[in-house]
Amino acid sequence: MRRTQGFSLIELMIVLVIIGILAAIAIPSYTEHVRKANRADAQATLMKWAYEMERQYTQYNSYKAGETDELVPESEAYKFSYAALSANEFTLKATLKNNQGGQDCAWMTLDQAGQRGEPKGEDCW
Repeated sequence: MRRTQGFSLIELMIVLVIIGILAAIAIPSYTEHVRKANRADAQATLMKWAYEMERQYTQYNSYKAGETDELVPESEAYKFSYAALSANEFTLKATLKNNQGGQDCAWMTLDQAGQRGEPKGEDCW
């Protein structure tokens, strides 16, 4: 009798188990990398935005002068907002969109003096 070519059910199950183990290791590592990249992007955006606010202060001698929504950056991972508390003070804030509860760094702030804010116990910067 001739043996047919192909894979046995046991061989296919072993391959599926190996793929499952690799996926269990790779997916959390990938999501952590994406989370860190999004946080670094938000930090860079806040720093760039603070620079733009300083340029505005140099031109108009006020952080509130020429306030428009055109200055507010956009991101897929973070929502940006600002508050010009007075002519000499501002606070920029990046809030994580679609916060999954367990994620750290739900928000970050930066003010005119370069003071960085973050949730207590977190090291976002």
